Amino acid sequence: MITVTDSPDSADVLALEDWLEGGFGLEVLRAERAMTASKLPGLFGFHLMQLGISRRVRLYDDSAVRHRFQIAQQAGRGQFAAVADAEALPFESDSIDVALLHHALEYSPDPHQLLREAARVVVPHGHLMIIGFNPWSLFGLCSLPGRHLGHPVWRSRLLGVRRVCDWLKLLDFGIDDVQYRVFGPPTDHGPTLRRLRAIDDIAARWPLAGGAVYLIHARKQLGALTPVRGLRWRTPPRFAGVPLARPSTRSPTIH
Repeated sequence: MITVTDSPDSADVLALEDWLEGGFGLEVLRAERAMTASKLPGLFGFHLMQLGISRRVRLYDDSAVRHRFQIAQQAGRGQFAAVADAEALPFESDSIDVALLHHALEYSPDPHQLLREAARVVVPHGHLMIIGFNPWSLFGLCSLPGRHLGHPVWRSRLLGVRRVCDWLKLLDFGIDDVQYRVFGPPTDHGPTLRRLRAIDDIAARWPLAGGAVYLIHARKQLGALTPVRGLRWRTPPRFAGVPLARPSTRSPTIH
């Protein structure tokens, strides 16, 4: 059983951001960009939110959504994203067309609540994309002894695809697609990384399971409520162009 960790502090966030900029971490980020680039151009709407651990990683440049913004779980070096409590997002329910979670669940002290919040703010028939580290991979196996090495990348709570998909189904999301990338052990050896990239190119054409990272694309199945005519609503304050949340409502419980 993997030990639950608290959200990474600022020093851990900086180390994670640095890891994504070189060696195996850069290969992971390159694969994540390729996965999101294969999905985002076909998703439309008014608001796209990226929620993640890094303020320096932006994965939505290929999106056609009009308004795109980042929310970070912790402050980093850059000034490119607002910092918010991921387990209590400050947006109204049914206000975000596309929500992209970039390793947010693994580094959350309460991934159930974070996923409930992400599900709450997505509009009916909107999209939720989750990028995570795969425990059933060579990377996942190496993470077990790596937890004693001290680097924050090994201190995440790895959540399997099946488990996350089960949570999503309880929240009335249907699974559209699952992709895997980066097939091989975590290494900074240049020739090995080049071979991993070649395997990734094959995986893009012939879907394979077992990669170090995955992307789950899910769609909210709930139908929109029919508005009651004659009622006048007060316009709520806005944050990042999105209406702020009113008092919270009950959400389904997931285990």
